[in-house]
Amino acid sequence: SSDAHRSYHALAKEYNHQPIRFNVKDNPDHLKWLHTMISNAKAFIAGTFHGLDSKHLQSYLNEFCFRTNRRQFEGQMFNRLLAACVSTDTVTYGDLTE
Repeated sequence: SSDAHRSYHALAKEYNHQPIRFNVKDNPDHLKWLHTMISNAKAFIAGTFHGLDSKHLQSYLNEFCFRTNRRQFEGQMFNRLLAACVSTDTVTYGDLTE
């Protein structure tokens, strides 16, 4: 579900989209968690990488999502990270700098 913004109309082709109209005066905290996550992502990137290269933006966001989604599983973090490293392709220095 989402707000009823017109940009979501294209989703109806592939998803069961159920827009909900929202009034900021009736519910000012409607997007509170979205704003919190955006703020956390910005702080993570600025604090960890000290900058942002658009070439690697998706990788930065993937790492943020990985950490955010697994923050409740601290005891399993190392094993899950190890499994992810073993099951992915090697990224060489050349791949990163091209």
